[in-house]
Amino acid sequence: MPPDAAAAETEAALIHCLGEHGGAASVAVLRAAGVAAAGEGGGDLAAVDRALSALGDADLLQLDGTGHARVGARGSVLSAARVRSGSAAGRYGHQVEVLASVGSTNDAVLERAASGAEPGYVICAELQTEGRGRRGRRFDSRPGLGIWSTVLLDAPADPERAARLSLVTGLAVADAVAERTGAAAQLKWPNDVLIDGRKVCGILVEARTAGGRMFPVAGIGTNVHHRMEDFPPDLRARAGSLESTTGVRVDRSEYLATLLVALERRLAAEAAGTLDLAAEFGSRDALAGRRVEVSTADGPCTGTADGVAPDGTLRVRVGGSRVVFARSGEATLVVR
Repeated sequence: MPPDAAAAETEAALIHCLGEHGGAASVAVLRAAGVAAAGEGGGDLAAVDRALSALGDADLLQLDGTGHARVGARGSVLSAARVRSGSAAGRYGHQVEVLASVGSTNDAVLERAASGAEPGYVICAELQTEGRGRRGRRFDSRPGLGIWSTVLLDAPADPERAARLSLVTGLAVADAVAERTGAAAQLKWPNDVLIDGRKVCGILVEARTAGGRMFPVAGIGTNVHHRMEDFPPDLRARAGSLESTTGVRVDRSEYLATLLVALERRLAAEAAGTLDLAAEFGSRDALAGRRVEVSTADGPCTGTADGVAPDGTLRVRVGGSRVVFARSGEATLVVR
């Protein structure tokens, strides 16, 4: 289970510090980072030591007994330098920030965009204190286990295109999953990525105003190193991580670099008009042929999921011949 808020902030500072030092640092350096994370009021060194011990117990950090620590066998470094190196050929990932803690990576990228950041700018954090998914849902995760990132997109800032861009982003995630794990991920309209029926990634594409201009951003939250006990009890039946669902070891920096390359490639095809979204999504559609309940302009509707339209809306076949389109909200599976 995730630690409480104060402990999570300290753990995030420690994991981030390890990443900044290439995966290994002295305990003294880590302690200083943990104390600094507590702010101007002064840090509690005992709390920092408790966090070091807790991360060690979770195998996310390893103390070698000589005053040094390194990333534990279960974890991996999230390093801006390594992400840049892995995605060096393109614009996406050329500018990367890795933060210890942030309210929301979507909000942070919008702030950078208002100050002149270019498309492809990426912010990821070990901890989000105000992380949210669609419809404002909160989500929390222990630092060091996942990748909580937002990308400033090179696409028209049109709220009406958010559904399509969300699916394009999902295709990029599926590409990265296949390259790094060999698994065939499925996409659950409108914003979930599944492996073996378990959600491993959530996407939140928004077009929002900052500094008087509108910018499109894609928030991508990926469970990487999570085990079942890391999820709240109410999520354990349907949540998973890249490692728990595939059995393949995943390096967070390498995976994020791969994802950014895939995202740039998919968005380029989208801009050029060469992406057949309905066909590409259809080959990975987790809802195809299943009974769902969706929200439409005329109210709730139950029918059979029948792929997506070119604009990214979900097609639902009702009564055999009539087709309705869900433009927002969720598709809930109907258990017969």
